[in-house]
Amino acid sequence: MSSLILILVPRFALGVDPTETGEHPAARDHSTAGDHHALGTVTPNFAEFDVPNPDPTSKVLMLVAQLALILAAAKIGGWLCEKIKVPGVLGELGAGMLIGPFALGSLILVYTHHGWVPLFPAPASDTGWPVSDALWGIAVVASIVLLFVAGLHTNLKQFFENLAPASLVAVGGVVPPFILGAIATVWFMDNVTSWTDPAALFMGAIMVATSVGITARVLGDIRRLDTPEGVTILGGAVVDDVLGILVLAIVVGIAKAEASGNEIDAAAIGITAGKAFGVWIGITAISLALANHIERLFKSIKYAGARVGLALGLALLCAAVAEMFGLAFIIGAYSVGLGLSRTKMAHELMDDLEQISHFIVPIFFAVMGMLVNFQAMAAVLSFGLVVSFFGIISKLLGCGLPALIWFNKRGAARIGMGMLPRGEVALIIAGVGLAQGVITSNIFGVAIMMTLVTTIIAPLGLVPLFKGGPGKRGLEALPAEQETEPIIREWPASISHFFVRLLVKAFEQNGFNCYEETAGVVQAQRNDVVCSIIDREGRVIVDAPQRAQADAHAVVAEAEKVLVASVQRAHELPLDFDDNGPDPSKKADHESNSA
Repeated sequence: MSSLILILVPRFALGVDPTETGEHPAARDHSTAGDHHALGTVTPNFAEFDVPNPDPTSKVLMLVAQLALILAAAKIGGWLCEKIKVPGVLGELGAGMLIGPFALGSLILVYTHHGWVPLFPAPASDTGWPVSDALWGIAVVASIVLLFVAGLHTNLKQFFENLAPASLVAVGGVVPPFILGAIATVWFMDNVTSWTDPAALFMGAIMVATSVGITARVLGDIRRLDTPEGVTILGGAVVDDVLGILVLAIVVGIAKAEASGNEIDAAAIGITAGKAFGVWIGITAISLALANHIERLFKSIKYAGARVGLALGLALLCAAVAEMFGLAFIIGAYSVGLGLSRTKMAHELMDDLEQISHFIVPIFFAVMGMLVNFQAMAAVLSFGLVVSFFGIISKLLGCGLPALIWFNKRGAARIGMGMLPRGEVALIIAGVGLAQGVITSNIFGVAIMMTLVTTIIAPLGLVPLFKGGPGKRGLEALPAEQETEPIIREWPASISHFFVRLLVKAFEQNGFNCYEETAGVVQAQRNDVVCSIIDREGRVIVDAPQRAQADAHAVVAEAEKVLVASVQRAHELPLDFDDNGPDPSKKADHESNSA
């Protein structure tokens, strides 16, 4: 095999007509002298590389080049968005839209021994899949990792403790959006005649999702995680995720039943729902029952990286099992993560998976952006605007009105706005629907539009809504609890995470239950008192209400004492050794000093 040369350049820089596919004239001239051959139209799977003989190396070259550009664009896009106080996931999504086959991707050329070919070729037709099978496979694995981590983050204790208000808020955030999404699809799509059509059901499922990560980050930044509204929003988002996964399982089952030629009626929907619920409950129940045994097994294998490798293997296995039973991959991954969330190693797994997630999850969001067909989306702009409007009012009213049982109008508005952002969950559901051919590219574009609108509006609305008095009934006389100063400690980023772990341990010793809401945000709860621990790359913030200030200061002091003692012990260890081993004289000095 001849050597492969990778050069990424814009097509127009080479003087190539953007409407043409194939290789640069220089490559065409060169092809007569070697083993190069001319290519006609190139498809996203690069099947043309296999003519006349299979050439997997060139396909791997294209995949490596694609991943290089995707990672760079996603990270830069996320960074730019966070610079302007917009969730980074939108930057990763936008980066994919920009470099995708329907935008600049088909204009960027890569030179191989086949000649010049587009890095992201556009599909031959509107129904063609825009990315290669290999790249899509990596994106699916990324979604499995993302939902596995989401399951690990779910706190079952909090889930059950806040079940009443959180469940009512979550149900209000599931039923109205689902109905409005399905109705809007029937209204605007000529080929969809009933709300039971899988395309309408998928749009309803997309509308259901709530992004707990985005909301938790915003509430953490404005120091409102520990408010009654904050606890209810996060609890509702957890229940909403569970219900959303169940809705997705049912919708996927109905779509596959219809694709198999089975008639869909009320009885069939009931059977499919029962099957989906049974499989989901089965995976979750088995994971919960075997969680302690799985933890002991993982810890008994003394090999570098064994814990995270085995955990990921288990997540992939359960994802495959879910797909075998007609559900989506992500349902199995979320279920096993939920089962392992109550183990002691859950936090260790989150730490292990953090860097893996930073690498692979942006690929998923970027690939989701690359699936957006701007031309198809432009044709259904009015549909997208209506769905976006429905996406806003369905959460504001659906979650806000039930909250009025416990909250005043201000608190209900906060809860409705906090449940608004769709984020990564909606993108995953939309990707599942597009991959299975249930929704078309124009419906997928509408889902992207709704996700962008709701995810941008939520942070902008939450900040002003939380300016004012308490939102829970009966708390009007306690506004001072919202005005306490946070406890802030600056540490090198390399040890701040260790300091947070010490804080968590100290809080637990003082009777608090601790759980991690999202990366970098931990809540400590004792009865109705909630404190927050926020790690911002070396800047550790402990936020506590007035009645817990003494506990918070004591916890911080205890954690600092343990940290300083640990650093001193680590610093003293080398003093007892010289180049030839332990130095008895130094050891004697230390012992005498200790005495």
